[in-house]
Amino acid sequence: MSKKRPDAKRSANDQVRAPGLGFAVSTLSRRIVWSLAKKTAVHGVMPAQYPVLRCLNELKVSTQIELSRLCGIEQPSMAVTLNRMEKSGLIARQTDDHDARRKLVTLTPHGEAMLKLMTEHAHTVYEQAIEGLSDAEIQSFLSICARMTQNLESGR
Repeated sequence: MSKKRPDAKRSANDQVRAPGLGFAVSTLSRRIVWSLAKKTAVHGVMPAQYPVLRCLNELKVSTQIELSRLCGIEQPSMAVTLNRMEKSGLIARQTDDHDARRKLVTLTPHGEAMLKLMTEHAHTVYEQAIEGLSDAEIQSFLSICARMTQNLESGR
């Protein structure tokens, strides 16, 4: 039998579940994205572009397929994101010399500058989000999130 938690509710089959877990995580995620968007939209960059900028900064050169996999974004959505980023001057795409079907994606100097700006704003949002929490609480939260993610990944 599951351990009883004071704030937990019992379902019809007597299993304990956390109240509103999906809602709480979704709300936090939306607040983080909204806070970051508020700070970066004026510069023409949006939070959905941040993972792509970070990956390209580390890899230097990538493909749409690889970025899609690394960022956890479906390929059609990644194609739209990359098109917007290219129009905004954040990335450049070139045909691969070894395979004309592949496009290689790189950061432009403007993309590098926007990554730096977004990173600074992301740190500001992070500091705002963790205000009043101890290091132990933050580490516990991150550990729990990682374990829950692993639990859900194993079912994929």
